[in-house]
Amino acid sequence: MTRRRLAWALGAPLLALALVVVGLLLARVSAAGGAGGGVPHRTTLPAASGVVARPGVQPAPAWGENVKVEVLFQHAIERLPEDAPYVMRVTELEMEPGAKIFEHRQLGVGAHVVVRGAITIEDLEAGQSATYRAGQAYVEGPQPLHRAENNGEGPNRVLMVDILPVSRKFDGSQQFTERGRHNSGEIRSGPYSQVPLTDLPAEPLMFRVSQWTFGPKAKTVEHTRLGPTMFFVQEGTAHIRKDWANSSMTYGTDGYLFESGREPFILENKPARPSRLLSIELLPASLGQAPSSIPTDTSGRSNRADDSTDD
Repeated sequence: MTRRRLAWALGAPLLALALVVVGLLLARVSAAGGAGGGVPHRTTLPAASGVVARPGVQPAPAWGENVKVEVLFQHAIERLPEDAPYVMRVTELEMEPGAKIFEHRQLGVGAHVVVRGAITIEDLEAGQSATYRAGQAYVEGPQPLHRAENNGEGPNRVLMVDILPVSRKFDGSQQFTERGRHNSGEIRSGPYSQVPLTDLPAEPLMFRVSQWTFGPKAKTVEHTRLGPTMFFVQEGTAHIRKDWANSSMTYGTDGYLFESGREPFILENKPARPSRLLSIELLPASLGQAPSSIPTDTSGRSNRADDSTDD
């Protein structure tokens, strides 16, 4: 046998064995990536028993005649903070009459809703100021440099829902121009709720603030939402029911509840008296004035918004 034929006879089995080993290694790496390794990907809600999304469904109201929803404010977001990923944080701000917050910039971008009294925001770069009263909302971001004051006759209360980098942890959401004391007068402020934003809608984005009024024992249909939503219970209670997960939770006045938008749920007012909620949503700007809810198919089970009977 020639040397060339001998080399081929000995090398062919070794080559075949090497190809088998490489194939097994690639299969193992592929399996590991599918289990959570490899390139990060957007999470997808696993199919829940009895809950099937209607193919090709368009956004539609998820409420009936006994639930009223009024959009109070809608504003496009010019840009999110650069340091992703993000959290949605709710900070409650209360200022006594005459109290001031000195010059600063925001470290994120947020929709701020006045629920009591009034607050005046002074734009120090444009030399302009605006006063917002109960029921009104406004957006604050890194620009411009500004300061705040309560020029009203009574204390105010502002719900500040901000999108901030995770790296801020629970530190403040403002960057002041000077060290030392950052305010004058009596001010109470602090985070009340903070949740990670793991799956944002496609940019560009917008904030939408809405007022929800529930009649006695009223509820929505089961639905998902087109973006993460923070609810604030102004009066009464709010009950979240997730049939696919066999879970429910009730929140009282001044409580906060967060929904990612991905999970189907029903929003109910259990008691025989009205309730009021605020919602602050992070939505695709392309949605315009359209509803942000998508009713789900519950496989024939009755899920009418005007059906107020308890299950």
